[in-house]
Amino acid sequence: MKKHFFAPFILALAFLFGSNQSFCQMADEELAAQFYGNKEYAKAADMYEKLLNKNQKSVYFYDNLLNCYLQLKEFNQAEKLCKKQSRRFENQALYQVDIAYLYRLQSEDQKAITQINSLIQKLKPFEPAIFELAKALEKRNEKAFAVQTYLKGRNLLRNEIIFANELGGLYLDVGDKKMMMEEFLNVLVLDESNINEVQGLLQNSLESSEDFDQLKQLLLKKNKQYPERSVFNEMLVWMHVQKNEYGMALIYTKSIDKKYKEEGRRVIELGFLAMANEQYEAAIQIFKTVSAMGSEKPFYAYAKSSEIEARGKKILAGNYTQEELQILANEYNLVLKELGRNANTASTIRSLANLEAYYLNNYQTAIQLYEEIINMPRIDRVLQANSKLELADFYVMKGEVWEALLLYGQVDKDFLQEPLGQEAKLRNAKLSYYLGEFEWAKAQLDVLKTATTQLISNNALELSLVIQDNTLDSNLEPLQLFAQADLYYVQKNFTRALKLLDSLNILYPQHVLADDILFKKAQIYARTKQYEKAATYFEKVYKEFGSDIMGDNALYELAKLYQKQLNNPKEALKYYEAFIDNYPGSFFLTDCRKQFRLLRGDQIN
Repeated sequence: MKKHFFAPFILALAFLFGSNQSFCQMADEELAAQFYGNKEYAKAADMYEKLLNKNQKSVYFYDNLLNCYLQLKEFNQAEKLCKKQSRRFENQALYQVDIAYLYRLQSEDQKAITQINSLIQKLKPFEPAIFELAKALEKRNEKAFAVQTYLKGRNLLRNEIIFANELGGLYLDVGDKKMMMEEFLNVLVLDESNINEVQGLLQNSLESSEDFDQLKQLLLKKNKQYPERSVFNEMLVWMHVQKNEYGMALIYTKSIDKKYKEEGRRVIELGFLAMANEQYEAAIQIFKTVSAMGSEKPFYAYAKSSEIEARGKKILAGNYTQEELQILANEYNLVLKELGRNANTASTIRSLANLEAYYLNNYQTAIQLYEEIINMPRIDRVLQANSKLELADFYVMKGEVWEALLLYGQVDKDFLQEPLGQEAKLRNAKLSYYLGEFEWAKAQLDVLKTATTQLISNNALELSLVIQDNTLDSNLEPLQLFAQADLYYVQKNFTRALKLLDSLNILYPQHVLADDILFKKAQIYARTKQYEKAATYFEKVYKEFGSDIMGDNALYELAKLYQKQLNNPKEALKYYEAFIDNYPGSFFLTDCRKQFRLLRGDQIN
């Protein structure tokens, strides 16, 4: 009976005793960490000594104790600790490396080098041990020796590309770009699926034409070594795209496309990439390459419609004439005559509608084209919705408010809580603002401040602030006049818009709308191709109101104006650089960096 009675009691005591020990250790750890965090290193060292004796395998306790000794300049204690741990765990390299680390700290460099060389010499053909030594060396900033370790490991394991990722990172850290490139390409030999990661790593390091030339030579070499793989051709395409060398990129893309019998699909993708980077002439030539494969090929129609799309973007991005616009409209119609008017060519019809509406002023033709898309069977719903938005914008321009409201409302309802629906809501709010319904407009804009896309959120915030700042008192006339001028601008009634803006300056000098008035004038002069005058006004906004909400917008537009319309890359570069320095949190920062690097001759991010 006694035996059965005492057994559970003894077990309970043991459990409680063990729990108490565990609780005490946790309390000691917390106290040690508190001393350590407060830089009370002597007290922390006492605690970590006890903790390490109880748990000799804990690298965390060891590291903190070693650092306590170093902070206290107790190098003898530190050395004893390292040697004691290295005897306890002979096969763990980190303690041996830390002995060398202590020699370095005491300026005994030769002893440190001898210690490290000895460790490397003793390596065996065992991958985990090689990796552990290299990581221990890297931890103590012995990166050159870490490289030696991996290279010795390759010899021991008789594998020329093992540890490629680790070596690539080390060569990047020590500034050896050629070897860094070599190793990151070895990563692709090991696993082609790492191509995006490798491109990202290389992109941050390619700075000069020499870097690109070096990479090209290495890629060509890998191509010869591994002719059965397409990944190095893909890398050559990527590299030439970074330099905007689309002609060369096309050569390698065609090679991959042919190898995998893709019949132009990959070439089409390169064309879209060129368009995204605003390299329209390159895109035109790329799309022509696909259409030249023959009308029986699957991507012929896609290439023809994409070619005219690129041609349109090229013309509209420059200083076009009305004659050029009419020729472009005729080319659109020729393409549609050849390919037919259906859901597959709806995007081309939409581009033609936009051209007729906003550039050729053929209003009735534009409306018919948009309605053709909207009522087209089997039409893509996103394309249909975008056509509705553009037609609604056109109705705003014509002054047909209710037609616009109806179309905006349809898209908002069909794409509720989606970016397209939020865009419709934003345009609807703008229309309410134009009409002087400021309270309703602001309520809608405030909802959109947390919109899915940053562009919608940014635009909603800006207009909401304009309304807020100008409805603080009962006098709404300045904002009403400005909103009317804004509507005239949208309706391309630039003369009336300028008169209203001038009246505002006379009636309300030094009003809070002063920067908005200057910015709107700059936009009008840009739209009417008075580019020098537009630049003067954008610069005035930036210099006089740079810290206000329109400051970054003005500087961004000024830089773009010098780059694209005034053909002055030197001035554009100056303003893009000023933007990067002055507006690090702006929505436009990413594009400014991209254009800055493009103008400077760097790769495109």
